[in-house]
Amino acid sequence: MIERGFPTRSAVTDTESTVSDPVEAGDLATTAEKVRLPHDQSDLLWFEDQPTSLFLESIDRWAHALLEDDGFKPIGPSNLTVRSRVVAKQEGTLCGLHVVNRLLDVHLPHINRAWQTREGEQFQRGDVLLILDGTPRDILSIERIILNLLGRMSGISTHTEEWIKVLGGLKVASTRKTTWGILDKWAVHVGGGLTHRLRKGDAAMIKENDQIALREDDEARSKETMKRWIMSTDFNYHGSFTVIEVDSISLALTVAKTWCNRMMETGEDRSLVIMMDNMGPSKTKEAVMDLRSHGYNEWIYTEASGNIRFEDLEEWKGTGVDVISTSSLNMGVASVDLTMLLDNDGIRDVSPNTDTA
Repeated sequence: MIERGFPTRSAVTDTESTVSDPVEAGDLATTAEKVRLPHDQSDLLWFEDQPTSLFLESIDRWAHALLEDDGFKPIGPSNLTVRSRVVAKQEGTLCGLHVVNRLLDVHLPHINRAWQTREGEQFQRGDVLLILDGTPRDILSIERIILNLLGRMSGISTHTEEWIKVLGGLKVASTRKTTWGILDKWAVHVGGGLTHRLRKGDAAMIKENDQIALREDDEARSKETMKRWIMSTDFNYHGSFTVIEVDSISLALTVAKTWCNRMMETGEDRSLVIMMDNMGPSKTKEAVMDLRSHGYNEWIYTEASGNIRFEDLEEWKGTGVDVISTSSLNMGVASVDLTMLLDNDGIRDVSPNTDTA
């Protein structure tokens, strides 16, 4: 587990309902021992110990879609209440606490909740993660949605943490290949990975198709196109950093040299990520060494992407690249198996005692 300085877990007795605070975790804007790379955009999701509006708006969109698809029709507060517990059927790393809190705050605020596990904390099979007290029908109406959210997001954070353990100090970032957009990115972050850009506007990314689209009539190669584009583009409208995809050491050196020349000539201070696409560990290592030997360090970060597999991570660790990126962190990842169980005591009547005798 990556320690993140969470507060202690909430306690719930067998006879009292306890509602936990809406924000149940410490600062998730940084991960332990992480060198700040432009790929870390987590501060756009979590700032000053709370989720940002960008994060909350994404949660609201996904929650609304899931509730609508499921035909959600809440009952509302009632004197009849039932207690339910979300229980882990396998071990994992919890993610989705803030998502579920937001869902309940907006749609079922009368349901009390008490988290027994913190965001980013590991749990074991049989652990109780969450206790809910509320109207029986309302709890049952969101049972599957809560389990789907927690299961999927915890699956991604658990899987990402497995990559982190193998990689040691090498950073790994997700890509824009996602199913649940920003929620997937958050789950990767909770597992210790980097978000990369959250939206297209966060960074200019010039990949193979973009280079072809930018090509002018007299330019036969990507080298010529990229040299012109780098020297003539106003980067004030291109997000906080720039990514340029390369598929050869030669193109990597051309892009790095042109970028550094511009930075020195203009006095700008802007990061460039050279994304080495499908170059493999050996060729990537050679490219990184060549870039360093030419002194292209000050503004340049190196990223390897494409066909990066978990079983090859030991090879990638020796390349010297700053970060690897892969959709394998979140795409096709199995959900953590969770269940929701109602207490055997069944429904309780919590009406105030009106007997005056």
